[in-house]
Amino acid sequence: MSRRNTLSALALASALCAMPLAASAKNKGSNADPAKAQAVSAGTQAVEAIRTADALARYGDAKKDPLALITAAKIKKEAGGQAATFERVSKNKPGDAKSPSDGATPEAMLDRAKALAAGRADLIALADDVAKSGSRGAVGGPKSTRTVVRGGDTDQFRIKFEGGEPAAVGISGDGDSRLDLYVYDENGNQVCSRVGPGDDAVCRFQPRWTGPFIVRVVNRGMANEYRLLTN
Repeated sequence: MSRRNTLSALALASALCAMPLAASAKNKGSNADPAKAQAVSAGTQAVEAIRTADALARYGDAKKDPLALITAAKIKKEAGGQAATFERVSKNKPGDAKSPSDGATPEAMLDRAKALAAGRADLIALADDVAKSGSRGAVGGPKSTRTVVRGGDTDQFRIKFEGGEPAAVGISGDGDSRLDLYVYDENGNQVCSRVGPGDDAVCRFQPRWTGPFIVRVVNRGMANEYRLLTN
């Protein structure tokens, strides 16, 4: 082998050896860009919309307000969504469902709204219009799961987010206790937290690189049936 070829081979070997080091160096430090913590996308806005709709529906149920329930159902249908199974990494098991059916679906909200309308044709017609309207359905919108965290317990999930893309994690509880939300990167750095006073929260951040994050939901009271959302 000529001296020139030898030098080229050594340079190539050096570059190949350096590649793992460069890759590992990228994954050190905090995997969140603080300058872009509030960056938004269609996906993060949809997470915010669904959380708002859930809060509005709870208000409608509490105040017996059919219009609030119809509006909440409309927001949810426009935001879309798909059921997901997130990797649970906490040792605790989810509690038993507090209700046999999911009352937070647009269909369930509209059914309750029509019952509260007490025969008012205008409200019933409005509910029917929302029911017929299009929805992003299972092919688009945020991913979500419905689960129960026992009283005083903590749920933890591992979820991957894409580097350079705005990310959002939301929780929407049933109102029975305070839920605190924390998000950590793969190196244990806390990238976001939302603490009290209620059980609705959204954490927004933007990862520097694609990687796993730990989402921690801490229950400060009695058992709470909540929805976990991500874009």
